[in-house]
Amino acid sequence: MAEVFISYSSQDFEEVHGIVERLRGVGVSVWMDEGGIEAATLWSEAIVEAINDCKVLIMMVSGHSTDSPNVVKEVMLASESGKVILPVYLEEAEIPSRLKYQLPGIQHLEAFALSESGLIEELRRGLAINGVTVPGTETTNTLNPTKPPSHRRKKNSNSTRLLPLVAGCVFGMLIGWFAVGSGSLFTETKPSLMTINASVSLPKTAPLADASVIQYGASRPNMAMASDGSFFVYAAKTGQSTMLYKRNLDEDSVQAINGTEGGFAPFLSPDNRWVAYIADNKLKKVSLSGGAPQILTDAPNSVGGTWADNGLIYCTIREGGLLFSINENGGETKLVEVHDRLQVEGYPGVLWPHALPGGRQLLVTSQQNPQKRYAIHLLDVEKGESRQLVFDGGCPQFLSSGHIVYCRKADLFSVGFNMETLKLEGAEQLVQQSVRSEGRYASQFSVAKDTGTLVYLPGVFAGYGELAWVDRDGNELSLGLKERVYGTLSISPSGDRVLAQVWESTANVWLIDLESNLESIVEQSESNGYKGFPRWHPQGDGFTFSSSSGELHEIFSHKLVGSTSSKLIEGTRDTINIEGVWTRDGSRYVYNHFTSKTKWDLSIFNKEAGSHEPLMTTDKTEWGPRISPDDKWVAFTMDKTGGAYEVFVVPIEGGAAQQVSLNSGVEPVWTADGKELIYREGKKLVGREVKNSPSLTFGEPYAIYEGDFLAIPGHSYDISPDGKRVLVVKEVYKQGESRELKIITNWASKFVK
Repeated sequence: MAEVFISYSSQDFEEVHGIVERLRGVGVSVWMDEGGIEAATLWSEAIVEAINDCKVLIMMVSGHSTDSPNVVKEVMLASESGKVILPVYLEEAEIPSRLKYQLPGIQHLEAFALSESGLIEELRRGLAINGVTVPGTETTNTLNPTKPPSHRRKKNSNSTRLLPLVAGCVFGMLIGWFAVGSGSLFTETKPSLMTINASVSLPKTAPLADASVIQYGASRPNMAMASDGSFFVYAAKTGQSTMLYKRNLDEDSVQAINGTEGGFAPFLSPDNRWVAYIADNKLKKVSLSGGAPQILTDAPNSVGGTWADNGLIYCTIREGGLLFSINENGGETKLVEVHDRLQVEGYPGVLWPHALPGGRQLLVTSQQNPQKRYAIHLLDVEKGESRQLVFDGGCPQFLSSGHIVYCRKADLFSVGFNMETLKLEGAEQLVQQSVRSEGRYASQFSVAKDTGTLVYLPGVFAGYGELAWVDRDGNELSLGLKERVYGTLSISPSGDRVLAQVWESTANVWLIDLESNLESIVEQSESNGYKGFPRWHPQGDGFTFSSSSGELHEIFSHKLVGSTSSKLIEGTRDTINIEGVWTRDGSRYVYNHFTSKTKWDLSIFNKEAGSHEPLMTTDKTEWGPRISPDDKWVAFTMDKTGGAYEVFVVPIEGGAAQQVSLNSGVEPVWTADGKELIYREGKKLVGREVKNSPSLTFGEPYAIYEGDFLAIPGHSYDISPDGKRVLVVKEVYKQGESRELKIITNWASKFVK
């Protein structure tokens, strides 16, 4: 049963469908006749049933819909059934006399006067108030029954250089509207200090680091603003590596921080005297007044950390799958236990941590929701409890004014946060557009906690990519499809079709015909679920995929003929099953899974016997298995002692694993003839010749392709059956030289208490 019914005119389909997809993406159950209501010759019985089952009918008001007989009938039926009716104006339009009885004085929203995110936030709150299930939404406020204020985005004036800072000045970005009270969502604030927009130029030899020089080709937030707004530290790109630099806001030059070569993801101590960072799979710190860096502890595959004001540093490991604490002066590390079945090693739940005052609570970016979408969680490190605050958001930072600033794609938002109740207050507000943000919402901005001074890299959301072929000579050929947020890929054995995980807005499995470029969704997630990691059956007649629903993470098999799915690997409350691949004869299936006892391991499912046997069960993380064409070997990725991921192979019958990659390799793929094993090193694909006699050996590594393709969860690429081409997700929006940052000051004083 869908809780929300959409009444609209088919002539408004594109705009309405976009709104519906965003609602579904935040977990709202929506029914929409996607074939076009007015195209029907009869008023469908299914439509009547859907209205009877819904809690709220949203009428998309336009000149087209007010003239539609079917829209009128739907609204009248909803009114007669006692349903809540919420008009959403796509444009300024008059309500016809035949609907004035149903809609007099009713609260409404003006989509044409709101940003996309602003409209969705208003809808989320309004629907939740009227009994609709909306994940992560609190309903202490009510929608303003009068016309809501405009959220049209306003351009800020820019100065060409940073003005000298005045001692004692309060910094921050101007926000025109903030939520107060419970009777009205918004009130207008009075201006106090002049907002300063300025540009900061970085040296040609030290631009802001991009993903090409970050571990595994995946970006991190790479700047940290001092709490008083007087300076910031950033990770610079220096040739093929990185180094930390400091930039005082009242100076025109930057200073290299000696000894920080290879460093990224910097974060400052509360007193602004030290900077901590990640380098060489270690957590390090260095004094900003000089001296050699100090190694605090190992931090394998870390995405960064945060420095709390209680003297503890919290740092991620295993790509945000785990979090530990350590005293700022070193000592023993302590794993932060989170009492959440889904908080597992290697499964991002603690990305981009940010400590709140007192150090007991952290704000983290997490995928711990049924849709596997990035969301902001409040984590109590003492109780081990995690709670979602903001759906579809990431990279949160707390301000002393009592607000959280975070990103959603390329936009920055702010919302009030009460440190006493630990709850959000008021409505979300757009505060800055066009901020560079990578996949996983690794956004390139930082805000001064006490003053609100904002530094950011202008840009767009870089998670969008396009499918493209690349060959061994470096030639590239786009498939000409629409840019999307892609997940992992799988080319059919015949090479004429591709399975792709696509986020639109939930995670779905798409089938793409490479000859006609026709796209179709073959497995669609529910609003509260997830489907992804598709892998072809050896004969190309179907595929397996990962599916989560509620507390279960399972693997299903989908037959293309008849479009039927059946459960292959059953899940339990204590296991998570992600992906696997069949042997060519279809008798065995190698898959990776997580259990609380053994962590991430590889197992083999014997189809005939119906049994499961372990293949790799260690204290390491094993993932991404691929079986050699002769069904004798399994290639996979595993972390070594010290933290670096490398590619290994193991006999499918069991035995010792043999390392193949030499420089942090991941995501192995065999060519169809079995003569090559290919893997990824950052933004480069590397090959090694396979020699099977008398034992398995490999030739010297060589580069196959290097370029701007996205590193995505799972395998970021696949090989054509003839081995001549590679299918990748090309980066659509490159970061560029990243030599100009923006500074905005004087906004914290605008906050309404």
